[in-house]
Amino acid sequence: MTAEPAGQPPAPPPLVVRYNPNVQFLRAMAIFGVAGLCVFIPFVAEESGRDAWKFAGVLIAASVVWGLLTLRKTRDQTPQVIIDENGVYVREWHAGTVPWENIEYISHSSQIRRSLLASVTRTRRKPYLLFKFAEAPKLQPTAPAPLSWWQYFVGEFALQEPVIQQFGLGTPVEEILQAIQGQIAAWQARNPDKVDQDGYDPQRPG
Repeated sequence: MTAEPAGQPPAPPPLVVRYNPNVQFLRAMAIFGVAGLCVFIPFVAEESGRDAWKFAGVLIAASVVWGLLTLRKTRDQTPQVIIDENGVYVREWHAGTVPWENIEYISHSSQIRRSLLASVTRTRRKPYLLFKFAEAPKLQPTAPAPLSWWQYFVGEFALQEPVIQQFGLGTPVEEILQAIQGQIAAWQARNPDKVDQDGYDPQRPG
């Protein structure tokens, strides 16, 4: 923790966001349900031969693995989002904490109009917060190779359109946005020399 300048109000307490275990459990059950439905593929396919069973087997195996990974999240208490005086940390970005001065603005999904192509290629379940950075954050994989390569790939994809999506998390994005606004106000009060001369305001809509 950094010492607060004399006469300046202290920064708000950090907000730590974790998975919502109930949502993750329901999500896992839905995935297992899809795996169960895949069993019927060979029986309804026009050609119910070996290829149909192989295809069904691949889908079932992929769904079961996906369901088990999702089920693990019901016990995962690792912070997924941290909002504090240093900036914003989002685990799936794999970029560490993005400092406040690198955030140009943050938009709520209710304010965003997306093109049809973007909606198809990057489906986002509302509500969510969309971030725009002054400079792309440097990726910081934490796992050893080869998992670090996967983290780099996931982070590279996520940072093309960096969002905090409420689905699966235990904290509403409205509460996350309020925490961000409080931290930004405190950061601006502590660092008036870093505020953009042209009206730097990360809270303005995109």
